[in-house]
Amino acid sequence: MTVKTESKLLPTLLTSRQYSGMMATFIYNWPIFAGIVLFSTVVIGASFVVPTPWRELFLLSGIGGLVWAMLILLASFVVYDWGDQHEYDRLAELGELEKANVVVDVTCGKLRGSRGILPRFQGGHYFLIDIYDEAKMPDNALKRARSMEPALKAERRIFRRSATPNRFPLPHNWVDTITCSFSLHELQNQADRDAIFKEFARMLKPKGRLLIAEHGRDIPNAIAFGPGAYSFFSPATWQAHFETAGLKVTHHERWRGLVNLWVIEKG
Repeated sequence: MTVKTESKLLPTLLTSRQYSGMMATFIYNWPIFAGIVLFSTVVIGASFVVPTPWRELFLLSGIGGLVWAMLILLASFVVYDWGDQHEYDRLAELGELEKANVVVDVTCGKLRGSRGILPRFQGGHYFLIDIYDEAKMPDNALKRARSMEPALKAERRIFRRSATPNRFPLPHNWVDTITCSFSLHELQNQADRDAIFKEFARMLKPKGRLLIAEHGRDIPNAIAFGPGAYSFFSPATWQAHFETAGLKVTHHERWRGLVNLWVIEKG
């Protein structure tokens, strides 16, 4: 069954294991990159007509803008696409996904992690749960992702549902594994984050696992992604949410210096 989204724009670029993460960063944030290139072009051009010392300052600013844009794409490639193993492979490995019978994949519309997880889960029920709320998630990059993301294709049946942070349409103590790849930070309201972790705890079986991949609000992410890092949260913030919901971290590691990977169990 194919889970359809609104568009199939650039499907090859956005579904390849080799460069989908970097291309998604570029395509979904293209106005930012276009703005950087325009700024750099104008400033470098102006450097030829302004007097010293402004000439050097203009030239340095223009080149710096282009270098920054390239560094963002390079960081995206390293953290998402470089090597044979990606962060979703590592999460599936840590969480022993192949042993699960019911998997819930929580997303806001970006399906790269879903494409990575699906081939590693061969049996049982797979639920793709969309928690997108336009009123609470105004990020334009997310809106572009939802409109441009190619359809999720799979050689098996996928159950697609919508949910709110405080209400998932699934029974108590029923789910083996919940996966969340770069989606939970879109919940900028603390009450929504508390609510969704309580729902996770409600749905998970005893010893059921919650697998999370999230960037952090820290210096390495600020260097790699600029002001966009402010939309992320610190590990301490996430830890507080886990504890409030009665969930216990069994494993935490830093993936390529920029992403936090958690395996969390219901007691």
